[in-house]
Amino acid sequence: MGRIGWVEGQCPRCGQVLRRKYLADLAVCVCYKYCPLCGAEMTTFTPDLMPSTYRGEETYAVKGQAVESPEWTVESIYVCYNHSPPHYSNQKPVEVRLS
Repeated sequence: MGRIGWVEGQCPRCGQVLRRKYLADLAVCVCYKYCPLCGAEMTTFTPDLMPSTYRGEETYAVKGQAVESPEWTVESIYVCYNHSPPHYSNQKPVEVRLS
């Protein structure tokens, strides 16, 4: 027999308690989508340049072999325009273990 009822867990980043039906073992907290300064929901930031400008593509050595990508690759980030200058966030979703 499976578990019956609800399971819950607390997000380590924001402290929110997440509750799901018994079938879930993990939940994703959406606190990464909200501005840590004002609490408003942020919008997805889309760079105005090509990924190669940010070195998001593979780098090749002189002989043509692919080498390790540089650490400053493009990441999916959010922006809050309620501030001057705008607040850019690179927070990632947080998986919360439910029990």
